[in-house]
Amino acid sequence: MTTTIRCLMTCILALILVPALAAEDHFQVTTLAPDLLMLSTDQGSYCTNSLVFTGEDGVLLVDTHGTADAEAFEEFVDKLGLGAPRYIINTHRHVEHIGGNALFGPDPIGVAHRLFPDKLRSGTFLFNEYPPDAFPDITFADSLEIEFNGETIRLVAIGGSHDDNEIMVHFKRHGIAHVSSVVNGFNFPSVDGDGDVMQFEPQVRRLMTLLPPDVRLVSGHNGQATGFDFVGTWEQLPAYADMMMSTVEIVREGLTAGKTVEELQAAGAIDEFQQYAGSYVGTDDWIVYVEDALTVPRETRKDICKPVFAAWKLDGAGAAVACYRRLKETEPLEYDEHETVLLSIGGKLYHRGLYSDACEFLLGCVDLYPDAEYGYYTQYLLARGYDALEWPELAREHCEKSVSLNPDFAGATGFLAELSGDVSED
Repeated sequence: MTTTIRCLMTCILALILVPALAAEDHFQVTTLAPDLLMLSTDQGSYCTNSLVFTGEDGVLLVDTHGTADAEAFEEFVDKLGLGAPRYIINTHRHVEHIGGNALFGPDPIGVAHRLFPDKLRSGTFLFNEYPPDAFPDITFADSLEIEFNGETIRLVAIGGSHDDNEIMVHFKRHGIAHVSSVVNGFNFPSVDGDGDVMQFEPQVRRLMTLLPPDVRLVSGHNGQATGFDFVGTWEQLPAYADMMMSTVEIVREGLTAGKTVEELQAAGAIDEFQQYAGSYVGTDDWIVYVEDALTVPRETRKDICKPVFAAWKLDGAGAAVACYRRLKETEPLEYDEHETVLLSIGGKLYHRGLYSDACEFLLGCVDLYPDAEYGYYTQYLLARGYDALEWPELAREHCEKSVSLNPDFAGATGFLAELSGDVSED
């Protein structure tokens, strides 16, 4: 499985599976300093972290959580009684970090990496149709400093590993730095299609030169085993960088010796680094990431979502799926088609309440990729979509297909019980 597919699936799961909760139930609040809070949300096997900085100048936010948590986040900030945020800084473009941007309206000054705007206008992000208020007002390619609430906040581009548009946000006087997803709570990280496994080690070592030894480190995500209130230290960076170097070399040597990924996994090739498997990326997943980086060419293909999006806006979901099918069949080497594109689009449209269009894209995914690894999840989303459309028979049919494809997927088994009226009441 490619790194792009794994990262897409993480984003889809975050969008769909997080239940709606009241604001006070959404966050674990960690006080880093009296005026600097870390707000963490439970995403299943990991949490997502944002920062809220307050003072006489007002409120500054670092990331705004995913869409499912955004309203609760806005409510939390409103209850501070300091008005709309003055600044919103986004560490990178992924959906679980930018979901609340637009809710705060046009007043906040948005700040992000120079690549950030174009990233929201490409790929499956097109189908989010983010409003203008979600986009940054200020972008930069290297570094930037903001003076706010008596603090000097240094922003430095650190893209290339998890994603290509990441930034570090260093509160210099507080001795706190949000380092995006480069260290991932000091667990094995995930890698986006625009990221690169080979850049983790150099980026981690770069953090060692950018930050003082007494700094405390906030990650975009922590693993469930690490804990929502986990804050790292500079002292953890050297060992983390060494782990990256060692695991790459172990996989490289194994592949050179003619071993397959499956053989490396079965042999526990990197089990000595099991302590880093505290999140949604385990040792077997990390072997796949490294193997991809070592063997899969980093070729550039055309963005298939752009013509598909244009067809959707002009003639609807049926025309969009037909456009995707035509490009896949007639120009297979020109476009970046793969089995999760239509699934991701369907998930985004479902989350937006566009259930009929979502089902059209998901049915296209089932038709074009009948043996897809995440076929069970496509069927589950179809069940959800048809249930929302009040077509119970189709909802049950697709939910049963999901369970048959993956009996261990609790989302489908639980939903099937709900559709069958088998849910017990406490």
